[in-house]
Amino acid sequence: MQQFQVSVLEQQFAVWILYFFAYAFVGWLWESSYVSVRKRRWTNSGFLIGPVVPVYGFSMMAVLAVIEPFENNVVVLYVLSALLITVIEYVTSWLMEKLFHARWWDYSQIPLNLNGRVALPISLFWGFGVVVIVKWIHPLISQVVLHLSTTYGLFAGIVLIAILMFDCGFTVANAMAFGAATKRIGDTIEAKKMELRERLADESTKLDQDRNWLEAYQNSSDETRRGLRLNYVQRRLLRSFPTLKLKETNTPANDIVKMMELLHKKQK
Repeated sequence: MQQFQVSVLEQQFAVWILYFFAYAFVGWLWESSYVSVRKRRWTNSGFLIGPVVPVYGFSMMAVLAVIEPFENNVVVLYVLSALLITVIEYVTSWLMEKLFHARWWDYSQIPLNLNGRVALPISLFWGFGVVVIVKWIHPLISQVVLHLSTTYGLFAGIVLIAILMFDCGFTVANAMAFGAATKRIGDTIEAKKMELRERLADESTKLDQDRNWLEAYQNSSDETRRGLRLNYVQRRLLRSFPTLKLKETNTPANDIVKMMELLHKKQK
């Protein structure tokens, strides 16, 4: 009897772990596709290197655990899902900003936002998305998850967790130095812009930030480019979040991306 109970618990644990990774992957696929369409090139928009966005996995686990008694009531399902995911999104945004000194997404330009972390139109969309998932997508995912948990038991979950932990450790280690690294580059860009402004005879002439400072920097010596390198993870993070706001520098993230592209060309 005890062995049977342990086996049931193991399978339930495996099921929930696989649900987490399934929806973390679905979230990654959605986010990456959306960003890729906007940028017109494929972009891994996840914080991690692997094809998962954990906040989607945690959100759907919470939804599945909390809303099960209300899954047949579409109105209650919609409202509870929107509220639950909004809270998770706000807390995640706050924690990531405190840890890594950057605002990874920003809804300040969207009406009815709260500190730029969440916004009513986005929350309403999340509620609609969850209803679609619970009613049509979850039954399909559930079949796959139950098959995997029955066939591989805890093994699949343990392997996936081990890979995720390695990815988290590697990414976080690089992200912790992200603020200082982007600050160095931002300071260099601002210094170059200031130098160009001082050279302008007409102070009312507007600096073309897309071209002039880049052209001036392109002609600078290799000595000035020392210490302005970002590693692969840091460069990817810059490109992956379209509304990224850096807390350590006032330089727009897009300007730092342009600088990185210039340095990359010079290395070839």
